[in-house]
Amino acid sequence: MNTLYTISGISRQGFHQAIDKAKGDNILWQRLMEVVIEMRKDYPHASARKLYHMLGLEKVVGINRYERFISAQGLGVSRPRSFIRTTHSGSYFYPNLVHGIQLQGINQLWVSDITYFITTEAVFYIVLILDVYSRRIIGFSASENLLTINNLKALKMAFRTRKQSKFEGMIHHSDKGSQYGSNIYLGRLRGADIEISMAETCLENPYAERINGIIKNDYLIAFDIKSLAQLEKALVKSVKRYNNCPHGELGMKSPLDFETLLEQIPQEQYPMMQLYDYTKSKTENQAMGFKRHKSMKIAIKEKTVALKNKTTVNHFRGSVYSLEGCSPAEPSSASPIAQS
Repeated sequence: MNTLYTISGISRQGFHQAIDKAKGDNILWQRLMEVVIEMRKDYPHASARKLYHMLGLEKVVGINRYERFISAQGLGVSRPRSFIRTTHSGSYFYPNLVHGIQLQGINQLWVSDITYFITTEAVFYIVLILDVYSRRIIGFSASENLLTINNLKALKMAFRTRKQSKFEGMIHHSDKGSQYGSNIYLGRLRGADIEISMAETCLENPYAERINGIIKNDYLIAFDIKSLAQLEKALVKSVKRYNNCPHGELGMKSPLDFETLLEQIPQEQYPMMQLYDYTKSKTENQAMGFKRHKSMKIAIKEKTVALKNKTTVNHFRGSVYSLEGCSPAEPSSASPIAQS
């Protein structure tokens, strides 16, 4: 063996250190795979990058190395698509008020849409209301029909979530569906001093369209849903998981964590969010500084936090996902594979 060490240029100590490191790496990767498989039970269609941040792997392994590992283990996801019409034009139309506007806080823009959910037994419908600034789902409902009462149920929940009845200066943005254009729904918005905005096409309501897909394809898919009662229970759990899941455009903070951080700083320090202006060309939008995936990050000053005596809460507490003695790791981008 001494001859082998001499020829290879490796010391006896270095050789055994390499052996020990390889054994340690094998144990780490095996443990990581077990943890990711376990997490996939709750987040079957979340990207590897989100799982990485939820597990706190930043100090364990590099993100690119981790994502390559996830892909190699076949733990990426694919998304089939299907389309059912949920929008039937109403009698009242309002202009799109959100072209190119800037947001600097919650309760400035809520968006809503209706989407379908197919089971082996029936087709159900889901209404979601999203606060665009924090990406938090604040209202939702599930039903067997497309009646306006289901949209009202989601809207009332949003009011309860925000613990307000008046929202002066806020915009409610939706498509031109008959539910959003009904007298009772419009009356409830006007009664809360909310401005009404409607999209000309689905492209002008991207945040609502996107959250529909995320809830259905990343969360509800984890449940065996056959009845409306099962869908309602699964929707409650799915919204809770989504609101506590890291979001790339919030600096990998969850919507709830992001709102908690906002409470710790003055509003003038809130990051600015610039919306796309569909009345302008792509070149004009780029000239205005639009960046598609620009993250909003908050820099919390220790002095500010100390004055308010608040701390950031980690809402993800699943001990079943604990890495125990492992130091954090970084996954590579095993982002979901889109299928048309």
